Amino acid sequence: MLLPELIEKEAQLTFLSEVIALENNAQLSPWSLKNFEDAFTAQNLFKVFFIENKLVGYYVALLAADECQLLNIAIHSDFQNNGYGHYLITHLKKICVDANVASIFLEVRASNKKAIRLYEKNGFNELGIRSNYYKNNIGWEDGILMGSEL
Repeated sequence: MLLPELIEKEAQLTFLSEVIALENNAQLSPWSLKNFEDAFTAQNLFKVFFIENKLVGYYVALLAADECQLLNIAIHSDFQNNGYGHYLITHLKKICVDANVASIFLEVRASNKKAIRLYEKNGFNELGIRSNYYKNNIGWEDGILMGSEL
C-alpha cells in the first residue's frame, strides 16, 4: 500500500497546540509547553510532518559537534504502524549525514518495546542502561541508551 506523502515543515509556535495534543496522547511523561518552547534554538532540529492539514508526527533533535541526540519523537496514533516512524528516523539520519554527524543517540523507556523494535530496525543498538531514569505510573523504570553510527 502506498502511503500518502508527508509534508515536512519547520516547527513554528503556531503548531505547538497540535504538537502538545499529540505529545499528551503519545507519551507517558509528556513534555511541557516550556520544553517545546525551549526546543526553538539554533542547535535543535524541530521538524513537524503533515498529511494535508493533519499533524502526523514530529521530532526534536540536538546537534552538537559530530553527534546528534534524538530528544523527542512521536507519531499520531491514527498513523502508527504505517512506516511513518521509520520515515522520520530516516529523515533525521539524512540531515545528520549531510551535517557530517557521526552518530545519533537516544534514550527510550525499557517498557516501550514497540519503540525499541523501531529503533533496532533503523540501525540503533543498545549502549547501556540508565537506572530509574523515567517516572511511570508505579514509580520509576530504566531507560535504555541506544546509538547508531552513521
